[in-house]
Amino acid sequence: RSANNSPQDLALYNSRAHGYMPKVPLRGISVRESVSPLWKKRFPPKSKGNRGDWDTDSETCMSRIASIENLRDLTLISPMELLAELEQIDTLCVRHRDNTSKDRWCVLWDKLHQLKGDLKSVNVDDKFSSTIYLIEALRGENHPANFMSMWLRIRSDVVSFISQR
Repeated sequence: RSANNSPQDLALYNSRAHGYMPKVPLRGISVRESVSPLWKKRFPPKSKGNRGDWDTDSETCMSRIASIENLRDLTLISPMELLAELEQIDTLCVRHRDNTSKDRWCVLWDKLHQLKGDLKSVNVDDKFSSTIYLIEALRGENHPANFMSMWLRIRSDVVSFISQR
C-alpha cells in the first residue's frame, strides 16, 4: 500500500484483502509482530481442540503489543540506520563531487528517495515535513545546480533530530 493513504483507503484495503503491510522498513521482531495477526486471521486453526502452536484469542495476540507507542517503536528505523544512510549519500557526494552526469544523479536520487521513505516512517508530529519537502524538490532527471546547499540542509535536519533522541 502507499505510505500516504487515507483512513478510507485503509478501510477499502481491509474490505478487499486479508490485510495489508505498512510501507515502512520492518526490522527484526517487527516482521513477526506485523505478519502474525494477518496469518492467524487468514489461516485459523481448524477446531477449538486443535489450536496448533498459537492462541487465536485476539486479547492474547494484542497483549504482546502494550500500546501504540510500542507498535510504533517496532516499525521505526533506528537513528544509526538513518546515520548510515546519510554517510552513504555523503560518500556519493564527495566521491563524485564534480561529476553531475545523469547516471550519477540516478544513483544519488535512489539514495535520497530511500531516505525520504525512512523519514516518512519516523515523521511523528510532522518533524520531518519540511525535510521531506526539500528532498521532493530535488526530484528530476538532472542533477540540480543547488544540490549541495539543499543536501546540507537535509543532512542538518536529520542530524539535529538524531542528536535530540
